[in-house]
Amino acid sequence: MPVTAIAFDWGGIFTENTFDSSAVRNLARLAGVSEAQLGETYFPLMELFEAGAFDFPEFYRRFVERSGLELDPTRFRETFLGSVVERREMFGVLAAIPAHYTVGMLSNNVPVLCDRVRSDPRMARIEHFIFSNEINVRKPAPEAFAALAKALGRPPEETVFIDDNEANIRACEALGFRGLWLESYEGFAARWQRLLPELPLPAPHGV
Repeated sequence: MPVTAIAFDWGGIFTENTFDSSAVRNLARLAGVSEAQLGETYFPLMELFEAGAFDFPEFYRRFVERSGLELDPTRFRETFLGSVVERREMFGVLAAIPAHYTVGMLSNNVPVLCDRVRSDPRMARIEHFIFSNEINVRKPAPEAFAALAKALGRPPEETVFIDDNEANIRACEALGFRGLWLESYEGFAARWQRLLPELPLPAPHGV
């Protein structure tokens, strides 16, 4: 069955490493605590935040309440949003996908970041954005991938899904998607060429 759709995760695909790892590192530095200590509060709250349980002001309120840390709300927000480190090669990959493929994004994400991703002109090739906070379910839940298939209007068997998390790759493959894991750009490129030989990748760092 030919591939007719390609879908991407966001964090860890269009960013170097995961967004959360960068955010924890930067917020820990801001707070003057270890990454492990800050992560104890950050990660449980992010799971709820990504599922649409609350907005950013409430995320901040719960964070300082549970962590006991005193953090200026403006600096907290700036540090959080400033934790994006781009993987520039992937913007070139996205832009090079021919028009006859349907292109989407399925990402565990939060409202303040979703807005930035959607409005980025380099994301114009993406036709369908599916964010966890808007569908109230996170990957690797089957419901998240069902929402992706519905939005794309293509069967899973015709859809390549790109993610940096092996658990998400296993989950999508169990539902019939063609998973494409990205742990490094080089490894990803080799897998892409095996899975999509008709689509040569652009030269790295060409954005």
